[in-house]
Amino acid sequence: MPGNTRSRSSSPSPSPMDRRRRRRRRGLIAAAVAASFLALVVGGAVVAAPLLRSYGIYLVPPSPQTYAEVALDAMRQGIDATPHHYTQVRERALASVADASDYADTYGPLEEAATELGGPHTTFNDPASAAELFGPSSGSKAENELPTVTSADGVTTIRLPTLIGGGSGTDSFGQRYIDTAVEAITAAAPDTSAWVVDLRDNHGGNVWPMLAAMAPLLDDGTVETFESVDGSTVVSVDGGTVSSDGTRQGAATTPQPKVHGPIAVVINGMTGSSAEAVAIAFIGQSNVHVFGQPSYGFSTANQPVRLYDGAVVNLTVAVDADRTGKRYGVPIVPDTPVEDVAQLPAAISTWLADRG
Repeated sequence: MPGNTRSRSSSPSPSPMDRRRRRRRRGLIAAAVAASFLALVVGGAVVAAPLLRSYGIYLVPPSPQTYAEVALDAMRQGIDATPHHYTQVRERALASVADASDYADTYGPLEEAATELGGPHTTFNDPASAAELFGPSSGSKAENELPTVTSADGVTTIRLPTLIGGGSGTDSFGQRYIDTAVEAITAAAPDTSAWVVDLRDNHGGNVWPMLAAMAPLLDDGTVETFESVDGSTVVSVDGGTVSSDGTRQGAATTPQPKVHGPIAVVINGMTGSSAEAVAIAFIGQSNVHVFGQPSYGFSTANQPVRLYDGAVVNLTVAVDADRTGKRYGVPIVPDTPVEDVAQLPAAISTWLADRG
């Protein structure tokens, strides 16, 4: 007789109505989960949007009003942006763009605000002019020139021209600018007893290649500071390397030794901005004397702020100070004023003769 077996009773099949109810319940659950996920994503995006904007990242194109707010947020670092003044300028600018329908409608109010908060050295550049001045091809501008180095009777003159852009990297114009000057200075050194650094008509531009080009003549250590509303940035030289707060900013491709001898720095009324910073880097160093005419008076540091549509606020954020702590932001006054250019060689020769 076969062994006992335990039979399984089968459950009754769900009715069509039960099946519809179950499908509806699953659909409601899925919809609730999807809605919760969407709310989480949207909510997170809303919370993160201001932070992302601060890094130039936008989830959707900003309105003209938000565009203006972002620009004004950056202007808080301007050298004239004291809290009370900044609040007044911001409120006035936002009121002026309240009805703006596109970004171009904000340019006028933003340019006015930038000048008020950053001073006369600050500029607001629309996308077209910004691409020319700050774009990737700015370092290859036809008007950029390389430094020239000439020697006569034991005196070597280095002429540093304006440098717009310059780029970065071993193949950049800025690197060629540095290497051209440093290699020529090194070659001239054995037959040179005195140096002339000619900064006349240098309108400024990229300060780092200019300073690195002069590194063989600058003493190691702090050469100047850029003083902002948040503190100071220390510019220093170590061998042939120029740094800001310890971050390398420029150096010759091949390191070269320091050179020695008295240094005459020559400036005029068109020596401006970064060229003034180069002159200030020499002030306070022993055996240095400044000749010529008062400089332009833009002895301040600018920081470009790029906006959503490619416009750039080139904001003045710091005032130059020399190694003794003297602040500028005004024209550099020569130690020996020389109004007549024809008299410069005689003035420099007299100074050198007095030094033996």
